[in-house]
Amino acid sequence: MKSEFETIRELYRYNSDVRKRYLRAIWKLPARQRYKNRGASFPSLVDIYMHVLDAYRWWFISVYGNGKAFEEYPLGRRYSKSEAERETAAVNRLIQNVLRKVGPRGLGRMVHWRGRRPFRISSRKMLLHLVEEELQHRGEMNALLWQMDVDPPVTGFDEV
Repeated sequence: MKSEFETIRELYRYNSDVRKRYLRAIWKLPARQRYKNRGASFPSLVDIYMHVLDAYRWWFISVYGNGKAFEEYPLGRRYSKSEAERETAAVNRLIQNVLRKVGPRGLGRMVHWRGRRPFRISSRKMLLHLVEEELQHRGEMNALLWQMDVDPPVTGFDEV
C-alpha cells in the first residue's frame, strides 16, 4: 500500500504529465482562439493555463517560501508556445523541489502566510489544495474547448 506522501507525489506527476497535454492542445488552436476573452475565471485559455502555473508559484514561492515576492504572469499577454513551455518546466522544477523539502514527514508542518489576510495551513492541505485548484481549472478549460468543438486531452488518473 502506498504512503500518503507517495499518493500525493503520484497526483503531482499525473498533473504534470496532463498539464503538458493541455499546453500542446491550447497551442494547436489558432491564435485568435487561444487568446480570445471567453469570460471565464481568467479571460483566455492561455490566461487560465498561466494562472494554474501562477497558483503553484504563489503557494510555493510566497506562502511556503515565507513571503518571498514573485511577479505574477500578466493577464492578456500573448505567450508563445516556447515561453509557456519554459514557464511550465520551471514550475515543474519548483514543484519537485517543494515535494522534496516537504517529504513524508513534513505533511503536518504548518505553513504561515503573513500577507494581507494571514492564515496557517498544513503542508498536506496546501499540496492537496493545489491538486484541486488545477483540476478545477482543467475542467474549465475542457468546457471552453468543447464550446469550440475541440476535444480536450481528457485523461484519467490511471491512463498516464
